[in-house]
Amino acid sequence: MKKLFKFKNFKSKNEKENLIDNVEFSIHKFNNRPKPKNKKRILIIGCFSEFGCEIIGSMYCIPRLLQKNPGDYIIAVGWYGRSYLYKHLVDEFWELKEEYQYLRDKAVAFGFMGKNLYKLEKKLNNFGKVFPTSHMGNIAVANYCQKCHWYGASWTWIPACPKCKEEDLFSHSLFSEASMAKRTAIQIPKPSKEKLEWAKNIVGKNPVGIFARGRKTYGRNLDKEFYIDLIKSLQEKGYDPIWLGEKQSVQPCPVEGVVDFSRMKESRDLEKTLAIISHCKFTVQFWTASTRLAGIMGIPWILFETPDQIYGVGQEGVRQKLTTFGDKKIVLCDFKNVKDDPKKAIELFKRSVEEVEDGNFKDVIGMVNNDLTAKALRQEDRFNLIEE
Repeated sequence: MKKLFKFKNFKSKNEKENLIDNVEFSIHKFNNRPKPKNKKRILIIGCFSEFGCEIIGSMYCIPRLLQKNPGDYIIAVGWYGRSYLYKHLVDEFWELKEEYQYLRDKAVAFGFMGKNLYKLEKKLNNFGKVFPTSHMGNIAVANYCQKCHWYGASWTWIPACPKCKEEDLFSHSLFSEASMAKRTAIQIPKPSKEKLEWAKNIVGKNPVGIFARGRKTYGRNLDKEFYIDLIKSLQEKGYDPIWLGEKQSVQPCPVEGVVDFSRMKESRDLEKTLAIISHCKFTVQFWTASTRLAGIMGIPWILFETPDQIYGVGQEGVRQKLTTFGDKKIVLCDFKNVKDDPKKAIELFKRSVEEVEDGNFKDVIGMVNNDLTAKALRQEDRFNLIEE
């Protein structure tokens, strides 16, 4: 463990987070390549985004950065337990110590709130040229004209620069070309045979992974009683539920006898988590981006999510498209309706499981406030997400 720098303490009337004096990282070196003495040849990439966006960064944004910075020595800087996402891409990964995991509550999409992470990335300039976390979002949603330098966000395809009509020197946002971009993904490596064998001793004979959102950011957390009934419904069908996720962002398992991998030390090893998921029949999640973990392993998943996040103004639909390499089942529901009527939601979940067992992965329009609006959003499908 190496102490890299010290923050100057500062005060703000609106700042509620605990201010950090000293920041420590674990340094993961992935090859024998010498680090350049010239800091201009060292590219430091901030990876302090939400997990769902972090996967996009690893598979798409960082590879694009590497193409634009050939020969640079690459250092990714990010959250505790995430080195596996970057070992095939970069020269080093600087892993924030686990004691700072509470800062994940400040992460929002391709960026973060609060001054601690902002100061952290600013101080990284002492070690090389920094590509901040927030700029990863620019790759995802922004178009750029290299001729006239026009810049603008767009999630829909624009064939040429709106200002000068340039086509050849016009760079498209990742999201606007999602249908084509997926072919260019640099996929996260599959777990080793050793880790897959290890996982067999953790999971049951008929495992199903459960991710129970327990985040402060945005809320949308369901009660533990809901998950008790969910587990019961899976066990009645002969499944062996296993509780997954990071303890920072998921609830503890409310049922004794169910393996709560999220609280086990081994869960900090992302490769082991992926190894467990690789044995699952499918995973289940509600209003959370943990679908990425099953999606990148090609394992089916079931997700309850709001229509606007999948087909409307939200980004979740296109993020899922870019990171899913297997079957998926989306159940369109408004969160408040599920929160208010959990028994009806459990019945809808049971139906979804039965359909998955029958090989039916079509979307379900479930507990939504307006069926017509949900159907209209789905029919519009501006990201070309429907693949039925």
